[in-house]
Amino acid sequence: MRNPAYVNFKGSGIIKLAGQVIDLRELNGDIAISSKLLKDIEYIKVKGTTVVTIENLTSFHSFDDRDYFVIYLGGFHNRIRRNFIRKLYKNNKDLSYKHFGDIDAGGFHILKHLREKTCVNFKPFMMDIETLKKYSGYTKKLTSNDKKRLKNLLDSEFKDVIKYMLENNCKLEQEVVI
Repeated sequence: MRNPAYVNFKGSGIIKLAGQVIDLRELNGDIAISSKLLKDIEYIKVKGTTVVTIENLTSFHSFDDRDYFVIYLGGFHNRIRRNFIRKLYKNNKDLSYKHFGDIDAGGFHILKHLREKTCVNFKPFMMDIETLKKYSGYTKKLTSNDKKRLKNLLDSEFKDVIKYMLENNCKLEQEVVI
């Protein structure tokens, strides 16, 4: 028997699931929907202005801005999370979509993959030079593999951040940001 997968989310939104309306703003934390219930989602209406995906579970639980609708990705997203995001986007196309991940090659690859697979134009969130400078005491040195992977991204939209990372030999795990 295959175990179901789950999508964890929280924040400013209302979801109608199998005839039941759940106002997430009334909850004091996140909820999760299994892959078996995904087809029963009638709608998701975000009440804030921004949807943010978060790569790391610790950061997801630490993130506490009730004006945002927040989805936990767990690194590279899976099919259920992609389908959930597509359902959400269907009724909320006018919102701002952001991704918060590690400031390293993996974080940028996850963001690119998220865009490609969901067809939603996510923007990087706290994945910039200012964040690297602010948390410079927590950065880690780049490995030779990190440098190689970052150099392959130099011609991307992230080139300014990547140049800074290469010049300053640094990367940052998102857990220290929140």
